[in-house]
Amino acid sequence: CDLELMSTIGHGPSKSTCKDCYNVQITQSTEYEPFTILVTSRQEYQGFIIQVKNSNNQTVGEFINFDEDVYYPVLCEEVDEEKHANDWAGSIGHVDAKLKSRPINLSWTSARKDVYDSTSNVFRIQGMIVMDYDNYDILPEYSFTIKKRRPIEHPVIPSVIVDTTTTTVITTATATKNIALPETTLIPPENPRQEQSVQDDSESTVLFLRVLCFILAVYFIMAIARRKWYQRRMPAADPEDFLKEG
Repeated sequence: CDLELMSTIGHGPSKSTCKDCYNVQITQSTEYEPFTILVTSRQEYQGFIIQVKNSNNQTVGEFINFDEDVYYPVLCEEVDEEKHANDWAGSIGHVDAKLKSRPINLSWTSARKDVYDSTSNVFRIQGMIVMDYDNYDILPEYSFTIKKRRPIEHPVIPSVIVDTTTTTVITTATATKNIALPETTLIPPENPRQEQSVQDDSESTVLFLRVLCFILAVYFIMAIARRKWYQRRMPAADPEDFLKEG
């Protein structure tokens, strides 16, 4: 899907002023598992669209095992029937336009021919979040690198034809291998910008703790100074005053 085009057709410029409102992460439990794409937002939204593109700007891979009551495949471009089925979930969006605040949690598989046919091992997560008709945001693209694994070859038992006239067995070997594409392996990013959002959160926490410690230190210093000031202003009590009062 062309997100830039989608955001302008029927809409004017977005009025959204929310910056750094979104966080995009991609993880993989093991090198044999599909990828988990997690998108979090600081504000409520009505709809969204998420997809993965290769270096040729082609939508590749497929979202799988998603809740059909929440997520729905989005068909924005003509599907190549030779590469994809009609129900191909290369891009995924929302079912209804109700306000949502939950994270977008999706499972994306790279065990697809279009991923293995891509010339580069670098891919990009794209997305758009829609709050309402006038407010929407294009997600900052998140790049990630994968390592393609060798396709798994399963031998196929050759077909056997029996010629009853000559009582001979003819073995045909028209197809000898069935190739299955495995999941690729996610390579941790070397570019620190990929983890900028996580670093920003850590830096914010450290800054908050430093400011808090500074405020507490100033408070205790002022409390001690005030106590000493009162002690100097107030004269010491005379014991004879207590005897007179008694």
